[in-house]
Amino acid sequence: MRRYPPPGPSTTATVLLVLLVLVVLLALILAGRGDSHPSSVTVHRRTVGYGQIAFDFAGPERWAMRYRRARLEVRQLRAELRAQRRLTLSSPHVAEAINLAAATYGYADALWRKARCETGGTFSPNALNGSSGAAGLFQFLPSTWASTPYGRFSVFSPYANALAAGYMHAHGRGGEWVCR
Repeated sequence: MRRYPPPGPSTTATVLLVLLVLVVLLALILAGRGDSHPSSVTVHRRTVGYGQIAFDFAGPERWAMRYRRARLEVRQLRAELRAQRRLTLSSPHVAEAINLAAATYGYADALWRKARCETGGTFSPNALNGSSGAAGLFQFLPSTWASTPYGRFSVFSPYANALAAGYMHAHGRGGEWVCR
């Protein structure tokens, strides 16, 4: 009769490993069943009766309010797009000039913000302040305009005006405007 040696540490470890794998597989199978179970799928609830109608526990007043809020957002977005389109279509050279200065010197946000503020939102390169004598897209005073490398060009040129503003920002003179 043949005698088998008692199970050693490697045999015991193998059996435990197989049992662990089986438990993990069983847990994965049971977890997979939970995803496809009908109770875990989102179900919309509609309530009808006694003069009340509700969908997902919200009545018609709430849905109407949500609809009005969405319509208001759409109207506001359309108004913003119309304003941007009007700016771009009415004077594309101004937008091109500010973007050129931003690409050359940086400070795109500051240049756009100051041009909007200084011209009152019109972005007119022919803006003129009668009381101070400031002129152009960025409202340069004659002395300030002469101190830039673009001073020999017309102050009403949107390209020269935007490049001069970019130059001033790049050389630490961005704080000379009232508009920040």
